[in-house]
Amino acid sequence: MTDWRLWVARVAAPIALAACAQAWAQPLQQPFICRTEEAGLGQPLVDNQQGIGHPVFDADRKLLGHSQYCNVHTRVLRFYYNGSRFKTYDANDPPSDMRTVAVNGANVPFVVRVEVGTINRFLYTIAMLEPAAWNRKLVYWMRGGVGIGHQQGIPMWVNERLNSSERVLMPKLLEQGYAVASSSGNETGVHYNMALAAQTALQTKARFIEAYGKPQATIGIGGSGGAVQQYMFAQNQPGLLDAGIAIQSYPDMVTQTIPISDCPLLGLYFKEEAERNPASPWAKWRNHALIQGMNASDASTECITGWRLAMPTVLNPVFKDPKFDAGAKQYGYPANVFANVKWTHWNDLADVYGTDARGYAPIPVDNVGVQYGLAALAQGSIGVEEFLRINACVGGWKEQAEFVDFDKDADPFDSRNMKRSASCRDPAGTPSPRRAGDVGAMQKAYSSGHVFTGQRLGIPVIDLRPYLEPKLDMHNARQSFSVRQRLLDANPAEAGRQVIWFTRRDEDLSMRVMEALPVLERYLAGGTASAEFTDKCFDSGSTLIAAGPSVWDGILDRKPAGACTRAYPIYSSPRMVAGGSIKGDVFKCALKPLDAALADGTYPSGVQFSAEQAAWLRRIFPQGVCDYAQKDVGRP
Repeated sequence: MTDWRLWVARVAAPIALAACAQAWAQPLQQPFICRTEEAGLGQPLVDNQQGIGHPVFDADRKLLGHSQYCNVHTRVLRFYYNGSRFKTYDANDPPSDMRTVAVNGANVPFVVRVEVGTINRFLYTIAMLEPAAWNRKLVYWMRGGVGIGHQQGIPMWVNERLNSSERVLMPKLLEQGYAVASSSGNETGVHYNMALAAQTALQTKARFIEAYGKPQATIGIGGSGGAVQQYMFAQNQPGLLDAGIAIQSYPDMVTQTIPISDCPLLGLYFKEEAERNPASPWAKWRNHALIQGMNASDASTECITGWRLAMPTVLNPVFKDPKFDAGAKQYGYPANVFANVKWTHWNDLADVYGTDARGYAPIPVDNVGVQYGLAALAQGSIGVEEFLRINACVGGWKEQAEFVDFDKDADPFDSRNMKRSASCRDPAGTPSPRRAGDVGAMQKAYSSGHVFTGQRLGIPVIDLRPYLEPKLDMHNARQSFSVRQRLLDANPAEAGRQVIWFTRRDEDLSMRVMEALPVLERYLAGGTASAEFTDKCFDSGSTLIAAGPSVWDGILDRKPAGACTRAYPIYSSPRMVAGGSIKGDVFKCALKPLDAALADGTYPSGVQFSAEQAAWLRRIFPQGVCDYAQKDVGRP
């Protein structure tokens, strides 16, 4: 089947096809490494002799042709469950360690039938118990990560490939009769193009409907980028999912670049201050939280432990994972096949953002007017001189054409790619320049559906997360509330469709997922939320701390802290400390003149600037400072 539009229109009309018209415009990205051999599925099928795509060879390494679609023949694989993992099943040699599962009142061998094939250049799987005991409900499973495209990814199941959480949850889902569909195109570690991800999910679901029938409900499950996809699909592709369990969520990926782009800039400043003066408060890691907002320990910060290696894939066009060159060499691509690729998220979506004459996509990262540490100044945690010095020296990121490769060992903060001034610490010196983001890129991030605005959710979502703040993990707890605040501000009626569940440990997630599924199913069956569909938090194991609409009080309002708020403290971000909101959705702040800021209470009454300090402030912010009471300048 080569024309997917006709095929999906024929078999999947119920999936809101009118809403996905834009998705069909996705071009075929080249170069693009097919990974079917790594998946144990053999080489992809030859589909052209024009040298387009992946080279395909015979047994003697003679070139047979090329594959631009990465297709393989659809096949069925079988796996059995031995109580701890799924293993390849051979009916002619039944294993001695196979478990049984109850189907229609009888115990039968725990064997899973997995269909695997290619859809939209990605590898999909559909898993069900065999003999079929489908409960008429489909779980669409999505994986996380941060990828820059140019490769097909590896599917679930094949060659017994399941990650640790999947090995725990798949037996529970399958023994209850759920079908589980997935695609390597719905793994954000492969790519972060949400239009392409939606297109792939639509086509994969259409294949499921054609082969097995229309499910009564399709429930999304996935963590991190897999949770992002659920919010994106709910907003952009109504009808694709009926409900979701968004684990370790973010509202979207692109707005995470706003505060995280600050992390290395601030980290380098703290490092230099500590080197200049060992008695500096910044010599202690915990003090970094005053400015960065995120949690910190005596040994590190979330900016370091969670996010240090994230920024190169956002900003640095020459920072390439060496696996790409290794894969290209292994598969017989020309040595320079990736020479013209710009390795950033924005360039990966060049069809969305466009490119300049040198082939660079515009980048929205912007920190003009951002007053780092403003809340710390207001609280008296830092003084005026320190506030001014931070903002004079923090600087900004260079433009893409100026970037050099990232060396995390020699230059862990990537300072060679920052705009710096040697005299920034001198009140009479030159402040380090800030970076102005591309407003057109910001607008296209919104218009292409890569920003979760909160205007539409449309499905019930249980936003579930373990509390990872003590680990300084990048999946920080405020993200669930960022989603909620966007919903409350854009469409309060939609906020009631999201509930937030916290649990203390990663190990308890599978238990929570299996509790969440029947709650969502009852919601879908009855059309309204039951009493169980409410905010909750758990301690370890099955211990419920509290449930109900007030448990998270004090985070998004001024009420006394609720029981869950007290149990699981929420931290902030550099932009929140600078005056922004928990929504974290302002790419470029509107600016107000310093005269207005000095007069309107931007700085608390107890903070006084001397004439020299006021002059320094003006040199740091010649265009004015952020006015977060106004909307994002980059929003269409």
